[in-house]
Amino acid sequence: MRCRDIVAVGWLVLLFPLYAGRAGEEAAEPAPVPSGDPEAAGEEALWFPVGESIEYLIYWGKIPVARSTASTEWVEEDGRRLLAIRFRTKSNRVIGTIYPVDDFIESIIDPKTFLPVRFTKQLSEGRYRCDETTTFDHEAGKAILKNQLRGTTLEYEIDDETRDLVSFMYSLRTAEFPVGDTQTFRVMADEKLYDLEVTSRKTQRIKLPRYGKVESVMLEPAASFQGLFVRKGKMTLWVSEDERRLITRADIQVPVADVHLILQDVDGPGEDDWVADDKEKKTSSRSSRHGGRRGRSR
Repeated sequence: MRCRDIVAVGWLVLLFPLYAGRAGEEAAEPAPVPSGDPEAAGEEALWFPVGESIEYLIYWGKIPVARSTASTEWVEEDGRRLLAIRFRTKSNRVIGTIYPVDDFIESIIDPKTFLPVRFTKQLSEGRYRCDETTTFDHEAGKAILKNQLRGTTLEYEIDDETRDLVSFMYSLRTAEFPVGDTQTFRVMADEKLYDLEVTSRKTQRIKLPRYGKVESVMLEPAASFQGLFVRKGKMTLWVSEDERRLITRADIQVPVADVHLILQDVDGPGEDDWVADDKEKKTSSRSSRHGGRRGRSR
């Protein structure tokens, strides 16, 4: 597996899955919960805290090669209050001298419908470059993809619930994955729809560097296309069983390498175990010039 494949797998795991909707049925409307923003209320109250930042470390075998961070914030555009979800993946110094990677992905979302307004993908991987922006017009039932580097434009049809890869992944954080169930999703890749099956295998305690052992459900996704998952390999995901439903670990096995993605840190608003210790440390550092870092345990 090339370095570019490894890093790409990393952020594709974070963005699991792509454009999708539950096959053969309408997805249940998620019940909103406070977002951590005192100004967010009513239709803008979300099921995850806005201002959250999630950091992952990507390994090639036992060698760390890159970090990926997912973050959210409120933005103002044309008098509208919108949600921005961003992913950034950067290679570390060691791999960066051989194959530098700096990838940026952003989804701008209408919080009232949780449908995307705009999706941006800017990739810099070795000599490879990608700069694409997709604008969604749900009323007209179309999306317009512009490739800034090639100067090309592609228009294609969408349905009422078509979401980009980022907004759908975050909407999936309301989903339940009962052990033993197989759920089928319709996935859009390269402007085509495919079936994606996700099987919930069992629950396991995944050991994380800062959080100890976290109860997680093992998921095995399978698809008949390349791009989201490696067709000739195997992917396994673990998702935390608490309200945040975070991907705690991902393993990708292909003929020439094993790639792993491990959750490292969660920051931002909230009162749960993911962020509570960080708040205590920040308070301690303000009151004492000699306050040291305190580890977490569960």
